[in-house]
Amino acid sequence: MGVRQKITFLFLLIGTAVFCQVQSTYFTPGLLRASATIAPTRFYNQQTTVGFINGFVEYVLEDRISVRGEGNFRAPDGKLLFTTEPNSFPRNFTSLYAGFGYHFGKKNWKLDLHAEPGVVVAEMAQNPYITMPTIFQWSVSPSYMLKLGTSFYFSKFCHFFAEFNYASGWIRRTPMNSVSTDQYGVSAGLGFHLLTNKK
Repeated sequence: MGVRQKITFLFLLIGTAVFCQVQSTYFTPGLLRASATIAPTRFYNQQTTVGFINGFVEYVLEDRISVRGEGNFRAPDGKLLFTTEPNSFPRNFTSLYAGFGYHFGKKNWKLDLHAEPGVVVAEMAQNPYITMPTIFQWSVSPSYMLKLGTSFYFSKFCHFFAEFNYASGWIRRTPMNSVSTDQYGVSAGLGFHLLTNKK
């Protein structure tokens, strides 16, 4: 299947979903939704791009308010052990967040804003001038995430979503200086949801 055929198929799929979704409203209080996807993320102080595994669970409390928890996990990468600046980027990195979301829009197409405090669990090199053996140490540091996204609920159990996020924090447990974890990233994909309130 060529590029032109793929684009045509995508437009037909979206058009069918838009037509079908007019009859029912799936985004209502009691909706529980979740997903997991790959989220490319840029640490702009370190000029480093990584791919996180991002997962979230969200529950809609009211028409516009939801609570949400999510995590970002980067699998260990042995190549980072010999980076030229081991003090500037963690060898392992996991972040966990929980907060509230605000949703607005028509029926099943929503725009959302999220504010989520959280923590970063990271493993940092303790001396950037010793390349072998390098001593690493784990630390837990506060962080926060702001997220802007959109979701389209096209069926009783599935939705598409796309999100842009900004997260900020500092890893302070290093002998050299504090290391910024400021980052921005994107995530998108297919989400799943379930209406927990019986009508």
